[in-house]
Amino acid sequence: MRLSYRLKMAVWSMFRSAGYEIFPRGDKGGRYETILPTSMYSPWNVDTAFQDCYQAIKSHTLVDIFRCYELWTLAQQSAKLSEGALIEVGVWRGGTGALIAKQAELSGINQPVYLCDTFTGVVKAGVNDSTYTGGEHDNTSLGTVEKLVADLKLRNVRILKGIFPDDTEHAVESDKIRFCHVDVDVYQSTKDIIDWVWPRLVPGGIIVFDDYGSAFCDGITKYMNEEMHKPDRIMLYNLNGHGVFFKR
Repeated sequence: MRLSYRLKMAVWSMFRSAGYEIFPRGDKGGRYETILPTSMYSPWNVDTAFQDCYQAIKSHTLVDIFRCYELWTLAQQSAKLSEGALIEVGVWRGGTGALIAKQAELSGINQPVYLCDTFTGVVKAGVNDSTYTGGEHDNTSLGTVEKLVADLKLRNVRILKGIFPDDTEHAVESDKIRFCHVDVDVYQSTKDIIDWVWPRLVPGGIIVFDDYGSAFCDGITKYMNEEMHKPDRIMLYNLNGHGVFFKR
């Protein structure tokens, strides 16, 4: 299963680098089917600040332009909150983290942006995850992310290497969080992150789950579905694949 997934990702990356997108085939009428929305408004095409940043980071992320733009706009919206740092767990090569940090800078947020990753691949895969077995996405390094941050001249970034929160929670100096992006692919890792983030998330705070709609990440779907009925959160499923919690 692990080799099969790695092969699929290699093929997907090859086609994407050539300018093509591959969509997984789902079961019509089943739990997962291919979704092709027909709305046409595409603000990412005319947002010059976004495009400048996206062109610089797109080779450092597996996240498509639609989800990148949602991260961009939600990070901007989080500037309306009076306090709190921003955090991303599951950084890979730093693309979305750098995108979030750039928007935070442009929006006048003066708190740090924490980018947390093991840099050795996925951890805590378990019985709730049907595709991931552990170690996937290990084709990155701390130096890769440090270089991207330096190239973009981002001064608000703090990179934390290790399992979060297990190894690196002590390095987060902020006791309030306004925005969190979780892209760790598996159930238990996601649960441990949110157990740490939620008590620190300010009212109105935003948590974006990258893989809620992905058939490869059914552990994320399961986790959000378990949590969405709690009265202190509002849940949104965007058909780009993101799941989002807003704290009441």
